[in-house]
Amino acid sequence: PIESTFAAAELATAATSASFKIATPVTLPSDNTPQRVPLGVAALPAELHYQATPKLQETAYLAARVVNRGELPFLAGAMNVFLDDTFVAASRLATTMPGEKFTLQLGADEGIAIKRKIVSRFTEDTGFATKSRRTTYDILVTVTNHKRSAERVVITDAVPVARDEKITVRLLAPAEPEDAAAQPPRAGIARDAEGRLSWRLDLQPGEKRELPLRFSIEHPADLPVTGIE
Repeated sequence: PIESTFAAAELATAATSASFKIATPVTLPSDNTPQRVPLGVAALPAELHYQATPKLQETAYLAARVVNRGELPFLAGAMNVFLDDTFVAASRLATTMPGEKFTLQLGADEGIAIKRKIVSRFTEDTGFATKSRRTTYDILVTVTNHKRSAERVVITDAVPVARDEKITVRLLAPAEPEDAAAQPPRAGIARDAEGRLSWRLDLQPGEKRELPLRFSIEHPADLPVTGIE
């Protein structure tokens, strides 16, 4: 636990507001410059994990999920983030009330290696009465834990979402349940309404995991489709 070296501020709450009463008097210079007054120190448990979107960048970023278990709200404003007493990022914190969750971004870590490649891209003509074209993409994401400790890694990729009824997108791998409403999602894999697909991996030291992603896009031959890769 972290012990404060000053008297923590007292919190007074009203129906629609909260005010902090500084316990120790502080002298502020009248030169119109911003000043910082400590309100308190809190030691909060954090759940660490790595997250990556290899389609955009083949880099893993360490993040910490934290719950404000203290009695004081965290006020919105600029935030400096340190890891092992080393400055890693400047960010902003939204107002976080007691009991609310927030995430701290702790920077990139090359100890988690990520590679994404398009293994194959196959296009074929379909349909008899109307000319259609179907393209099947085979993508492979490889994640390797080079660290000496077991780590949780969350990988996010995207399956295209058709905005035109003439375009059909089918996810082929990982396979979806026939009735997604009747069956719970498989452990470690989730997909949202916007097509974002995520894998939650628990990797042992030195472990390598391959994540296949395969989908097809079928559309009229005279209707160009872009932005897939």
